[in-house]
Amino acid sequence: TVVGKLYADGDPRLDSGFTLFYAGINVGALFSALICGYLGERYGWSYGFGAAGIGMLAGLAVFLTGQKYLQGHAEPPDPEALRRRLFGPLTVEWTIYLCAALALPALWALMQLGNAVLWLQVATMAAWLGWLAWYVTARCNKVQRQHMLACVFFVAVCLLFFTLYEQTYGSWVLFNDRMLTKDLFPALVIREGHPMPWSTLPLVLSPFLVALALRLHGGRLPGLLLGGLTLMGVVFIVRDCIVLPQTASSLTYLGPLFIVLLAPIAAWLWPFLERHGLNPSKPAKSAIGLAFAGLAFIPLLMGNPDPASGALGSVWWIALAYLLIEMGEVALSPIGLSAVTQLSVPQVAGLMMGAWWLGTSFSEQLASILGKLAALDVPADGQIDMAVATAKYGTLFQQMVWLGLGAAVLALLVTPVVKRWMQGVK
Repeated sequence: TVVGKLYADGDPRLDSGFTLFYAGINVGALFSALICGYLGERYGWSYGFGAAGIGMLAGLAVFLTGQKYLQGHAEPPDPEALRRRLFGPLTVEWTIYLCAALALPALWALMQLGNAVLWLQVATMAAWLGWLAWYVTARCNKVQRQHMLACVFFVAVCLLFFTLYEQTYGSWVLFNDRMLTKDLFPALVIREGHPMPWSTLPLVLSPFLVALALRLHGGRLPGLLLGGLTLMGVVFIVRDCIVLPQTASSLTYLGPLFIVLLAPIAAWLWPFLERHGLNPSKPAKSAIGLAFAGLAFIPLLMGNPDPASGALGSVWWIALAYLLIEMGEVALSPIGLSAVTQLSVPQVAGLMMGAWWLGTSFSEQLASILGKLAALDVPADGQIDMAVATAKYGTLFQQMVWLGLGAAVLALLVTPVVKRWMQGVK
């Protein structure tokens, strides 16, 4: 929502802005996959989750330091209301913090109750749809109503795409663990001892250097600081990707790595196509994203090893799969976020953005249900039946191909209708 407010209505740079914002998110995901996955596998998951906590604190520090540069869009609309006292010395703001902290044990307990989270998500989705039906009927004019219906299209596309994408953290990880090799360049991997990920260093330095760069006005020093930090991060990440022994969990870094590499290309591509009258509409980009999500499962089918050979498939097949699915994500996700901020009625823009993220959370439930198609019985000795595994993974991946391509065709068919609902919004 804040990113959307940084651009004026009709600004052609909005899609590119969201794409670069999305790349920033995935810089963190790239660090976390490399560092947290490696530390968890090598030293224990207390270290992996501890590193994740440090990363979140670093992100919060960077946001609080740079908040004043967001043109006031990250500030509360009514600061006086937050300072109003509710319970003795407790203000509204501190009551919100306290309630959030007290909710953590309840949320933890909820997660222990099997399908309770799923039913809570279903109830939340139903409540949102009920509210939406009332809101567009009772509170919107014709143009606003059509804009809100177009938002529903992007939320639905988001849910479908991430149902496929979340396989990267489920069936893809297990497939990689059981059926593929792990190291991209085996001859260069350090096998002795316990090598540490060098990319930890720029992660630790980033909040301090970014804060310092923001406080320096003018001159070349801020650019040099951020450029040096970026160069250090790139060099150390490349080093860790090549020389650290990889695991199925640490190889999830491939997803954010491709996002970071592809996002600047996409940020340049959309304005370039716009200048030449070739820029696809937002609904069409969503269809493209769904198509790439379906195609991403084809390399996994090709890399599914022959059980008779007794050999594992190559890790490069899953690297290609990650490239394809991230091409789809760059085309779909930041563009969808941009569309929701543009099309939502301003008074409920935050709620509509919440619906987008509700769709992504619900997609994880659907992904887990579909992933069970490849569930395997693991005996006590841990040796799975490779023939059964090959057959089950093959069946799942084939269905994901057809689901992605079928959803893409459906999205393409309704694109003209959604474009009419958007009333010229690009």
